[in-house]
Amino acid sequence: MPTAAARTAPAKPPPRARKSAEERRAQILREAARCFGTRGFRGTTTRDIAVAVGITEAALYRHFPGKDAIYAAILDARMAVPEVIAALGPAARERDDQRVFTGLANAIFGSVEADPSFLRLLLYSALEGHQLARPFYETRMRRLREFLSRYVARRMRDGAFRAGDPALAARAFMGMVADHVIARTVFGQRETYAPANVAAAYTEIFLDGMRAQPARKPNGAHRG
Repeated sequence: MPTAAARTAPAKPPPRARKSAEERRAQILREAARCFGTRGFRGTTTRDIAVAVGITEAALYRHFPGKDAIYAAILDARMAVPEVIAALGPAARERDDQRVFTGLANAIFGSVEADPSFLRLLLYSALEGHQLARPFYETRMRRLREFLSRYVARRMRDGAFRAGDPALAARAFMGMVADHVIARTVFGQRETYAPANVAAAYTEIFLDGMRAQPARKPNGAHRG
């Protein structure tokens, strides 16, 4: 018969299922993005990434040949995410200013909140002059600004927005959004405002300044 000790011995936990190669790669990319976003590309070693993942460097090299390959894979994964421009297309075609600008701000806020380490990674890479930072800027960030500039220019031609430089106007709106995400993600500033409320407030401030004002009657004009 089993002894009392044997009867009361706790059951051994089931062995952990080994991660598939795809799951391991995804884990490596997540941890690497955090490391790059904390220490920069130059300040991060493959050993740092391996320790964060909980594997050896040798195991890391079975998935990626080095830091550059990991960094490129992180950017490729982000490039695979659908562009915000596609989602804003219907609102832009309908000339719905409110939907275009709040949609853009909410999309950026949501993207950064979902993966704050990526913004830090991009900022570090740009400051370090990493060669892979520019392609992402050219294909995503610049395209977004150009889309917004074209939309503002169209609304100026419609007479809905006052005349001015559409590129600078687009930069002004993007600047408000960028300041918000950098303050939260880089400097750790926290506030009680919900992201949707912030997007609505920035849109209202921007559109109030951009809408064309009705022509004023000259002083002394006869009022009928």
